[in-house]
Order: sequence, then structure tokens, then C-alpha cells
Amino acid sequence: MIRTTLATLALITAAGVAHAQMQAPSTPGGRANDSMPGGTSNPNTGLPRTSPNASAAEAAAKAQIEARGYTGVKSLTRDMAGNWAAKAMRDNVEVAVVLEPGGAIREQ
Repeated sequence: MIRTTLATLALITAAGVAHAQMQAPSTPGGRANDSMPGGTSNPNTGLPRTSPNASAAEAAAKAQIEARGYTGVKSLTRDMAGNWAAKAMRDNVEVAVVLEPGGAIREQ
């Protein structure tokens, strides 16, 4: 009798856990169900869509800037032409730098 009761409770618990895992995650209000985190949130901005590897591209740009002697690279942004703009330190002075698609770096 006790074995039957325990087996029944175990099956009910397992069924409840399985049901909870099958529920779809909720989507925040105002966002489409098929939108991906990290993509542009406003399709009317005219900005290029962010790629799934945006963080890899950002890390590569930061590494290129640091390889040219800059430190403390921050505030990396990419414009429509593919240029990366950032703030970085050189000789203990913060400067604005632009990394062009061809690899050239210029200070602003």
C-alpha cells in the first residue's frame, strides 16, 4: 500500500515537472515573438542590423585599436559606413579614435 502511494506521488511529481518545462517563455510587451535579442529594436532607424556576432566584431575592433598602442578602449560604436568609433587612452590622455574598415586608425 505504501509502495503504491509513493509510486503514484513520484509519477505525479514527474508529470508536473515535465509540464512546467514545456511552457513557452514569455515575450516582453512591445516586442515581436520572432525578434532576437541583440538585433535592432527599431526597424525604422535606418541603421544596419546588428549581426549575431556583434560582440566578436566589437572585440576584434577593440583588439585592433589596442594593437596600435591605445589602452582603455571604451564606448565602441559602429556607423553605417562600417567605421568603429571609440574613446581610448594614449599617453595618459583620452582621445576619440575611428577605426576604418580598411584598418586605418585616425584620431578625432
